[in-house]
Amino acid sequence: MATIDLFKKIVNNTPAHSDQSHLHIVIDNNTSIPDRSTYILEGGENPTGEISSSARNLISIGANILIMPCNTAHYFYNDVCKTIEDLITHKNIIFINMIEETAKYISNNIQGSEKVYLLGTKGTYKSMIYEKAFESYNMELIEPSKELKQKVMDMIYDYKNGKFNYTHDDLYDFKKDALSRGAKKIILGCTELPLIFQIFDLVDDTIDPTEILAKAAIEKATSEVLGAK
Repeated sequence: MATIDLFKKIVNNTPAHSDQSHLHIVIDNNTSIPDRSTYILEGGENPTGEISSSARNLISIGANILIMPCNTAHYFYNDVCKTIEDLITHKNIIFINMIEETAKYISNNIQGSEKVYLLGTKGTYKSMIYEKAFESYNMELIEPSKELKQKVMDMIYDYKNGKFNYTHDDLYDFKKDALSRGAKKIILGCTELPLIFQIFDLVDDTIDPTEILAKAAIEKATSEVLGAK
Protein backbone atom coordinates (compact mmCIF):
# COMPACT_ATOMS: atom_id res chain seq x y z
CA MET A 1 0.00 0.00 0.00
CA ALA A 2 2.91 2.36 0.69
CA THR A 3 4.17 1.77 -2.86
CA ILE A 4 0.71 2.51 -4.24
CA ASP A 5 0.59 5.69 -2.14
CA LEU A 6 3.91 6.87 -3.60
CA PHE A 7 2.77 6.09 -7.14
CA LYS A 8 -0.46 8.00 -6.58
CA LYS A 9 1.38 11.01 -5.14
CA ILE A 10 3.70 11.12 -8.16
CA VAL A 11 0.72 11.09 -10.52
CA ASN A 12 -1.23 13.66 -8.48
CA ASN A 13 1.71 16.08 -8.26
CA THR A 14 2.82 15.83 -11.89
CA PRO A 15 1.75 18.92 -13.89
CA ALA A 16 0.38 16.86 -16.79
CA HIS A 17 -2.37 17.73 -19.28
CA SER A 18 -2.62 14.28 -20.90
CA ASP A 19 -1.55 10.65 -20.47
CA GLN A 20 1.51 11.39 -22.55
CA SER A 21 2.54 14.24 -20.24
CA HIS A 22 3.00 11.93 -17.27
CA LEU A 23 6.26 10.31 -16.27
CA HIS A 24 7.25 6.82 -17.38
CA ILE A 25 7.26 4.90 -14.10
CA VAL A 26 8.42 1.33 -13.54
CA ILE A 27 7.71 -0.38 -10.20
CA ASP A 28 9.37 -3.47 -8.77
CA ASN A 29 7.05 -4.54 -5.94
CA ASN A 30 9.64 -6.97 -4.58
CA THR A 31 8.06 -8.89 -1.69
CA SER A 32 11.24 -10.97 -1.26
CA ILE A 33 13.06 -8.08 0.45
CA PRO A 34 13.60 -9.17 4.09
CA ASP A 35 12.14 -7.04 6.88
CA ARG A 36 14.42 -4.07 7.42
CA SER A 37 13.66 -3.46 11.11
CA THR A 38 14.09 -7.13 11.99
CA TYR A 39 17.61 -7.10 10.55
CA ILE A 40 18.58 -3.85 12.30
CA LEU A 41 17.14 -4.92 15.67
CA GLU A 42 17.79 -8.65 15.73
CA GLY A 43 20.10 -9.59 12.86
CA GLY A 44 19.19 -12.21 10.29
CA GLU A 45 18.98 -11.84 6.55
CA ASN A 46 20.42 -8.60 5.23
CA PRO A 47 18.00 -6.92 2.79
CA THR A 48 20.78 -5.16 0.84
CA GLY A 49 21.01 -7.96 -1.72
CA GLU A 50 17.33 -7.96 -2.63
CA ILE A 51 17.13 -4.17 -2.67
CA SER A 52 20.14 -4.08 -4.99
CA SER A 53 18.55 -6.76 -7.16
CA SER A 54 15.45 -4.61 -7.53
CA ALA A 55 17.62 -1.62 -8.42
CA ARG A 56 19.41 -3.61 -11.13
CA ASN A 57 16.11 -4.93 -12.48
CA LEU A 58 14.68 -1.42 -12.74
CA ILE A 59 17.81 -0.09 -14.42
CA SER A 60 17.78 -2.98 -16.91
CA ILE A 61 14.23 -2.01 -17.88
CA GLY A 62 15.36 1.55 -18.51
CA ALA A 63 14.98 3.46 -15.23
CA ASN A 64 17.58 6.17 -14.72
CA ILE A 65 16.12 7.63 -11.50
CA LEU A 66 15.64 5.34 -8.51
CA ILE A 67 13.47 5.97 -5.45
CA MET A 68 12.85 3.73 -2.45
CA PRO A 69 9.53 4.18 -0.57
CA CYS A 70 10.69 2.85 2.79
CA ASN A 71 12.21 5.01 5.50
CA THR A 72 13.94 2.19 7.37
CA ALA A 73 15.44 0.82 4.14
CA HIS A 74 17.54 3.98 3.87
CA TYR A 75 19.79 2.49 6.55
CA PHE A 76 21.05 0.35 3.65
CA TYR A 77 21.18 3.20 1.12
CA ASN A 78 24.98 3.55 1.05
CA ASP A 79 25.51 -0.21 0.83
CA VAL A 80 23.06 -0.46 -2.07
CA CYS A 81 24.84 2.40 -3.82
CA LYS A 82 28.13 0.50 -3.50
CA THR A 83 26.66 -2.68 -4.99
CA ILE A 84 25.32 -0.83 -8.03
CA GLU A 85 28.20 1.64 -8.27
CA ASP A 86 29.11 0.35 -11.74
CA LEU A 87 25.64 1.21 -13.05
CA ILE A 88 25.48 4.55 -11.24
CA THR A 89 28.77 5.52 -12.84
CA HIS A 90 28.33 4.16 -16.36
CA LYS A 91 24.62 4.85 -16.82
CA ASN A 92 24.43 8.10 -14.81
CA ILE A 93 21.83 6.67 -12.43
CA ILE A 94 20.31 9.03 -9.88
CA PHE A 95 19.28 7.41 -6.58
CA ILE A 96 17.23 9.92 -4.56
CA ASN A 97 17.59 9.67 -0.78
CA MET A 98 14.19 10.22 0.86
CA ILE A 99 15.67 10.97 4.30
CA GLU A 100 18.01 13.63 2.92
CA GLU A 101 15.19 15.19 0.92
CA THR A 102 12.98 15.30 4.03
CA ALA A 103 15.71 16.94 6.12
CA LYS A 104 16.28 19.51 3.38
CA TYR A 105 12.55 20.20 3.09
CA ILE A 106 12.17 20.71 6.84
CA SER A 107 15.20 23.00 6.95
CA ASN A 108 13.71 25.14 4.18
CA ASN A 109 10.20 25.28 5.59
CA ILE A 110 10.39 25.67 9.37
CA GLN A 111 12.32 27.94 11.67
CA GLY A 112 15.69 26.56 12.70
CA SER A 113 14.85 26.69 16.41
CA GLU A 114 11.70 24.58 16.04
CA LYS A 115 11.61 21.04 17.36
CA VAL A 116 10.45 18.19 15.12
CA TYR A 117 8.86 14.95 16.38
CA LEU A 118 9.76 11.69 14.63
CA LEU A 119 7.41 8.72 14.31
CA GLY A 120 8.78 5.55 12.77
CA THR A 121 9.73 1.93 13.26
CA LYS A 122 12.11 0.83 15.98
CA GLY A 123 14.53 0.04 13.17
CA THR A 124 14.41 3.66 12.02
CA TYR A 125 15.05 4.92 15.55
CA LYS A 126 17.96 2.52 16.15
CA SER A 127 19.52 3.24 12.75
CA MET A 128 19.53 6.99 13.50
CA ILE A 129 19.14 7.75 9.80
CA TYR A 130 17.14 10.90 10.52
CA GLU A 131 19.53 12.11 13.21
CA LYS A 132 22.45 11.71 10.80
CA ALA A 133 20.60 13.57 8.05
CA PHE A 134 19.78 16.41 10.47
CA GLU A 135 23.37 16.84 11.65
CA SER A 136 24.07 19.57 9.12
CA TYR A 137 20.91 21.47 10.03
CA ASN A 138 20.18 23.41 13.21
CA MET A 139 17.09 21.43 14.18
CA GLU A 140 16.18 19.37 17.22
CA LEU A 141 14.66 15.95 16.60
CA ILE A 142 12.46 14.47 19.33
CA GLU A 143 11.55 10.80 19.66
CA PRO A 144 8.52 9.39 21.50
CA SER A 145 8.72 7.61 24.83
CA LYS A 146 9.56 3.89 24.89
CA GLU A 147 5.85 3.11 25.35
CA LEU A 148 4.79 5.22 22.38
CA LYS A 149 7.59 3.79 20.23
CA GLN A 150 6.14 0.34 20.83
CA LYS A 151 2.65 1.64 20.09
CA VAL A 152 3.61 3.11 16.72
CA MET A 153 5.58 -0.04 15.85
CA ASP A 154 2.54 -2.21 16.63
CA MET A 155 0.30 0.14 14.68
CA ILE A 156 2.52 -0.02 11.57
CA TYR A 157 2.80 -3.80 11.57
CA ASP A 158 -0.90 -4.30 12.31
CA TYR A 159 -1.69 -2.10 9.32
CA LYS A 160 0.67 -4.16 7.16
CA ASN A 161 -1.09 -7.31 8.37
CA GLY A 162 -4.58 -5.95 7.67
CA LYS A 163 -5.57 -6.01 11.38
CA PHE A 164 -5.88 -2.31 12.09
CA ASN A 165 -8.06 -1.71 15.18
CA TYR A 166 -6.90 1.71 16.34
CA THR A 167 -8.95 4.84 16.99
CA HIS A 168 -8.66 8.57 16.47
CA ASP A 169 -7.62 8.92 20.13
CA ASP A 170 -4.83 6.38 19.70
CA LEU A 171 -3.26 8.47 16.97
CA TYR A 172 -3.93 11.72 18.78
CA ASP A 173 -1.74 10.45 21.65
CA PHE A 174 1.26 11.08 19.40
CA LYS A 175 0.15 14.62 18.63
CA LYS A 176 -0.40 15.36 22.32
CA ASP A 177 3.03 14.00 23.19
CA ALA A 178 4.66 16.06 20.44
CA LEU A 179 2.97 19.28 21.55
CA SER A 180 3.74 18.66 25.23
CA ARG A 181 7.42 18.43 24.35
CA GLY A 182 7.48 21.56 22.23
CA ALA A 183 7.34 20.01 18.74
CA LYS A 184 4.91 21.59 16.30
CA LYS A 185 5.58 19.23 13.39
CA ILE A 186 5.51 15.43 13.22
CA ILE A 187 7.53 13.46 10.66
CA LEU A 188 5.52 10.45 9.51
CA GLY A 189 8.75 8.48 9.22
CA CYS A 190 7.32 5.20 7.97
CA THR A 191 5.57 5.02 4.61
CA GLU A 192 2.54 3.33 6.21
CA LEU A 193 2.01 6.25 8.59
CA PRO A 194 0.63 8.78 6.06
CA LEU A 195 -1.96 6.16 5.12
CA ILE A 196 -2.83 5.54 8.78
CA PHE A 197 -3.09 9.24 9.65
CA GLN A 198 -5.28 9.87 6.59
CA ILE A 199 -7.85 7.41 7.94
CA PHE A 200 -8.66 9.84 10.76
CA ASP A 201 -7.88 13.07 8.90
CA LEU A 202 -4.98 13.87 11.21
CA VAL A 203 -2.45 14.98 8.60
CA ASP A 204 -2.38 18.64 9.75
CA ASP A 205 0.99 19.56 11.24
CA THR A 206 2.57 16.38 9.83
CA ILE A 207 5.45 16.05 7.40
CA ASP A 208 5.04 13.31 4.81
CA PRO A 209 8.36 11.96 3.46
CA THR A 210 6.45 10.01 0.78
CA GLU A 211 5.04 13.26 -0.63
CA ILE A 212 8.45 14.90 -0.42
CA LEU A 213 10.02 11.96 -2.27
CA ALA A 214 7.32 12.06 -4.95
CA LYS A 215 7.90 15.78 -5.59
CA ALA A 216 11.69 15.34 -5.61
CA ALA A 217 11.38 12.55 -8.18
CA ILE A 218 9.10 14.67 -10.38
CA GLU A 219 11.47 17.62 -10.19
CA LYS A 220 14.49 15.48 -11.01
CA ALA A 221 12.75 13.60 -13.83
CA THR A 222 11.43 16.81 -15.35
CA SER A 223 14.84 18.48 -15.24
CA GLU A 224 16.42 15.38 -16.80
CA VAL A 225 13.90 15.44 -19.68
CA LEU A 226 14.43 19.16 -20.25
CA GLY A 227 18.20 18.71 -20.09
CA ALA A 228 18.05 16.00 -22.74
CA LYS A 229 16.26 18.25 -25.22
